[in-house]
Amino acid sequence: MRTRVTILIYLITVLAGYAQTPDPREYKIEGHNIVLNLDSKMPRTEQEKLLTQTGMEGLSLDTLWKFNSLGRWGKEGWKLVKTNTGYKIYKSITDLSGDIKWNKAIIHYKSDLSMTIQSQVTATFGTNAIRHASVVTTKSGTRFFLKGYRSAKDVYLSGTFNEWSTLKTRMIKSDSGWLAIVPLQPGKHQYKFIVDSHWMEDPFNDRREDDGQGGLNSVYYVTNYEFVLQGRPNAKKVQVTGTFNNWNERDLRMQKTATGWTLPVYLKDGTYEYKFIVDGEWIIDPDNPNRRDDGRGNYNSFIQRGEAFVFRLNGFPDAHRVILSGEFNNWNEEQLVMKKTAGGWELPYVLAPGNYQYKFIIDGQWMTDPANPHMASLHGHTNSVLSVKPNHTFVLKQYLNATSVSVAGTFNDWGVGYTMKKTSTGWIYEAYLPPGKHLYKFIVDGKWIIDPGNELWEQNEFRNGNSVLWIAPEEE
Repeated sequence: MRTRVTILIYLITVLAGYAQTPDPREYKIEGHNIVLNLDSKMPRTEQEKLLTQTGMEGLSLDTLWKFNSLGRWGKEGWKLVKTNTGYKIYKSITDLSGDIKWNKAIIHYKSDLSMTIQSQVTATFGTNAIRHASVVTTKSGTRFFLKGYRSAKDVYLSGTFNEWSTLKTRMIKSDSGWLAIVPLQPGKHQYKFIVDSHWMEDPFNDRREDDGQGGLNSVYYVTNYEFVLQGRPNAKKVQVTGTFNNWNERDLRMQKTATGWTLPVYLKDGTYEYKFIVDGEWIIDPDNPNRRDDGRGNYNSFIQRGEAFVFRLNGFPDAHRVILSGEFNNWNEEQLVMKKTAGGWELPYVLAPGNYQYKFIIDGQWMTDPANPHMASLHGHTNSVLSVKPNHTFVLKQYLNATSVSVAGTFNDWGVGYTMKKTSTGWIYEAYLPPGKHLYKFIVDGKWIIDPGNELWEQNEFRNGNSVLWIAPEEE
């Protein structure tokens, strides 16, 4: 889908019985949603007028207030959220298309104007499949080239990098096609060309994804790392594989150069193991001194990109061997051997932003981190949980007499939850949440509750609701 949409909302009242638009406080855009607010204190005649003005005059107020039902509008994707004063009726703008006509009000949305709806294009790893140099990144920027179409009057470049603008990036006509240069940061970018108002993907880029509109977006990675294997001039095929592509041995074929073999890639911050496959033979990188035993007697080369987090275990001076094990290395019991220090044990390890469960293994005995108050559960086992580069703080005020408070949601598969830390005013947990929509609840001494400090919630299959949270996209 187009992952960043820029829109400006116009409310135009058709003079056919109503002379003014709904109050913008009652009918507006909030985040990713178009929202109609109904206040229980609003006179019934005003509620009916508002529904009529927005084309929902068939919605029964009795059905709404008594049975929490939207009727046929619910079947069309509209959702209902109970607030402190009434209801929010909303639908994601990304689910809408064309001009939205609500009887007396018509909403037009156009590009290049004031409001952005964003869903992040993120990737851990990626390579390009470009033919005929249609996209090339140099020191001066990333050059997009559309070959041909000489008879076109106007060609524009639109993508995640310019908020899918239809007017911002006009391409320059050359003797063989159309050209635009855009400054792009390392990472994943989606784009299309607009040729005389006709949207099309890049015909010379084989990396494509569904755009959610029945078409395709072209995908381009600005690379930030290069795998290199020197020599091997007589090899017929050389590949690279590792944890970044789930050790898929057929996926990444390297390109032959005058001095060896190479493959430019994009890698998000983190720790990655890898090997080369030379005509079917798996080998470690001879030019990389960083290698680890995988716990089964096999050594892999590894690279770390980004800032390392230092895992520390204080004490245990008489221990012979301490291992770090967690979700980040598939709970390997042998691989990450910690180094003994004057005060205990430590190991620097680079992790991408996220939430990770882990434990220490001390001479064969598993234990949680005594210095970390945050716990979680996985497959019936209690583990310590670490959030790397947290971007949201869950806050539950009061409940100071509770003995245990945790938060659970779609971000941790509705597990037992992440244990929250008690403060003088309540409970907190700092988590990393990817951009987009998240559902969650607090668990207070075993009782599941929605967030009393968040008025946005939606009904669930148990008829007891979930709190709703939207996380804005990260800036590359």
